[in-house]
Amino acid sequence: MSSSVKRINLPKVALIIYVLVMAWLLFGQRMDEPIVGSYWENIRSSINFTPFQTIEYFYRSLMHSTDDYLVKRSAVNLIGNVVMFIPLGFLLPWVFPKLRSYLKSSAFSALCIVMIEFVQLFTLLGGCDIDDFILNMIGALVGRLLFALKSD
Repeated sequence: MSSSVKRINLPKVALIIYVLVMAWLLFGQRMDEPIVGSYWENIRSSINFTPFQTIEYFYRSLMHSTDDYLVKRSAVNLIGNVVMFIPLGFLLPWVFPKLRSYLKSSAFSALCIVMIEFVQLFTLLGGCDIDDFILNMIGALVGRLLFALKSD
């Protein structure tokens, strides 16, 4: 290989792709949804600060509903909110050596997730749900654990 050819930094490329995909999933695909009611009515109806309220609702729907749509929506919400953030927990310490400690990578993941929740809320492209935060953090922590296993 020629010395003038730069090597591709796989972790950085993976992080960029991950951020772009997440931006589309969390914001982009919702841009065409119609907004009904006033801005502040939408804000108020899109906030949940009661831990496990949404998780319990989706869990009960998953376990007891006979409505296929509701069961699928519940599974996608519960599993998707975890799985979508596993790469974050894995990629952050891989790309940024200063985030290799569990505390720093967890704190930075939490900050990213809180920012996402508030951007979704105030742009009306989603809601602000403590349960999303809980599930997203579980995913980020699983990703961080996988990074630790990779490093050993």
